[in-house]
Order: sequence, then structure tokens, then C-alpha cells
Amino acid sequence: MNFDLSGEQKLLQESMFSSAKEMDHGSSFSDRWKHLAKTGIIGICVDKESGGSGLGALDLIIALESLAKGNPDNGLSFALAAHTLSCVIPISIYGSASQKKKILPALMNGDRIACNAMTESESGSDVFTMQCTAAKKSGNYILRGTKTFISNNAVSTLALTYATTDSAKGFFGGISAFLVDKEKFSAGAQFSKMGLENCSLGEIVFNDAVLSEEDLLGKEGGGALIFNHSMEWERICLAGIHLGAMHRVLAKSIDFVNSRKSSGQKLGKFQAIAHSLADMQVLLEVSQSYAYRAAWLLDHKKDIGKEAAIAKLFISNSVKNFMLQAMQLFGGYGYIAEFGIEKDVRDSLASTIYSGTSEIQKNIIASRLGI
Repeated sequence: MNFDLSGEQKLLQESMFSSAKEMDHGSSFSDRWKHLAKTGIIGICVDKESGGSGLGALDLIIALESLAKGNPDNGLSFALAAHTLSCVIPISIYGSASQKKKILPALMNGDRIACNAMTESESGSDVFTMQCTAAKKSGNYILRGTKTFISNNAVSTLALTYATTDSAKGFFGGISAFLVDKEKFSAGAQFSKMGLENCSLGEIVFNDAVLSEEDLLGKEGGGALIFNHSMEWERICLAGIHLGAMHRVLAKSIDFVNSRKSSGQKLGKFQAIAHSLADMQVLLEVSQSYAYRAAWLLDHKKDIGKEAAIAKLFISNSVKNFMLQAMQLFGGYGYIAEFGIEKDVRDSLASTIYSGTSEIQKNIIASRLGI
């Protein structure tokens, strides 16, 4: 596999980085969201017939990497990635022609924001014990329940929601996916968290929402397939925002150690400092190589459940360790808000939790080993 960037990919990389740098960080969340949407990043993997670019997962990783490299707001980058990976892409793959025509344009141009509603307070990573139900009644579905830890919950006008339609069949065959408009759900409790501030997180509540068969994404009972596929996209392509953050913080760290002196020489000339930066470069290079490889496999329709789990496990641990190492390099300056390093540390800590915890990824890897 040769991951030398094509001319088109280099242009994509440069344009996304420039757009991220040009963004007015003093503007509203909505204005910044629409600024990024205008770049076309949300529709990179949507087919051309639906108004997207028809490109692949590798192109999307490159775009997300460039976005996070130029944009220090990791919360905004994560919000955009969650919207794209767990909502837009599943709709583009499994949606009917009418659903795609009706829904995708507004999701791609920034007029609407979507959230993925799977997690529940009693299930967490154990999606097999879902309590949210969509009971059939008079040809419709009555959706009832509460979802929690939902990214973008406060700003979403569409919820890709998973609910039990046949408890006797269990997760595979008994879970269905629905596209639920804002007027049929409400944002519940909002969570105050330690990082990713500009990505809202909280509950969404369904109080006997009436849905029709037209609101089904895919077939009844097909929710597990859609969810598992979307998680492969998310676990692989979220790496892009981690890679971009590492690029940005590494450059900041190099500038810092080259601009400060101790005992008459630059900090970077001390072997311990130089070795620490070398370790950070290794974490970045290896993470990037594995992310690109996993994206290539996803683009080529390979069985990539294990590779997605390995990518998620390794890269999320890498970005966390990378940011902690950067904080150590900055010393006291790394602990104060002015330099921004403490924010990158806080933002990185969630990476081993969302999209399936590190323990869940190890379970997946072990199961693929026949354990």
C-alpha cells in the first residue's frame, strides 16, 4: 500500500488547513459550523448523485487531519466528525432514494446537525441490553425511551436512533434504526464535562413519538448492521482529528523548546527534551500509518472489524500519551490555560472512552483471535 498523497489529496489537505486557520473563533458555533460545511468536508464520502464528492475514507481522514491541525477547537472538530461519521455516512449508505434526497443536502451544507442515539444509561457499552423501544401500532412505530451521552444533543434537529422492535430476536434482528426529526424528541439533561467543550453532550428523550415506515433507515431489524458499520467508520476516521491535534501540538512544542533557554542553551539541545520530542514523533508517525492503512481497508470493502478496533485502541492511547508528554515538556506553562496545552490534554482523555472504550476494543480484537 502506497500512501503518497495524490495531487487531489494534497489540494484537499491544503484547502482544509487554510479554511480551519481562517475560521473566526470568536463567532458563534453555528457560524463556525457553516464555515466548515462550505468546504465540503461533510459530504466527502457521500456519492455524487446525492450531492457529495464520492471520495473514500482515506480522503476523509486526510481532511479531518488537516481540519484539526489548523483548528485548536477540538470540541468543534469532534462534533463535526461525529455528525459526519455516525449519521451522514450511514444515511448515505443505507438510506432510501427519497431519504437521501430529503435529508442529506441540509446535513452537508450545515443547515442541519444530526446526532447518533444509541447509548443508554443502563447499557453503556453493552448495546445488547437496550431499553428504548419502537412498538408497532396501526402501521406506525411508537418510539419510547431515553438516550444518554449523545454528542451534539443540544444542537441536533435529526437523531439517527436505534430502538428495539422485536425483543425476542435480540440485538441482531431485533434492533432497528430510525431517522427522527427534532419535533419528535427533546434534549434532556446537559452534561458539563472536562473537555471537548464545544461539542454538547447529554440526553435526548422520546415520549411516544409516532414514526412511520418511511422513518426506518434500512429494513426493520437491520439496526445492528447499520450501527456496527457506522462504528467501523467512526473508529477509523476519528483518528484524523487525533492526528491533526498531534501535528499542531508537536509544532507548538518544537517552537517552545527552541525559544527557551536553560543554562545558556536552548531546551531542545538537552537530550532528555530531544528524546521526548522524538517519542512524540514516533507516536504520530505510527498512528498515521495505521490510520491510513485501516482507511484503505475500509475503502476496499475488506472485513475490517479487527483493524478498526486496533486503530481505535492504539491511536486513542497514543494521542492521550502524546498530550501528556507535551504537557510535561512545557512544565508549568503546560498547566496554565494561556498556552493551550492543558486543554489538549483534557480533550484527549475522552478518546479512550467514546466510540467504544479501550476495553471494548480489546474484546473485539480478542474475539477475532478466536478467544
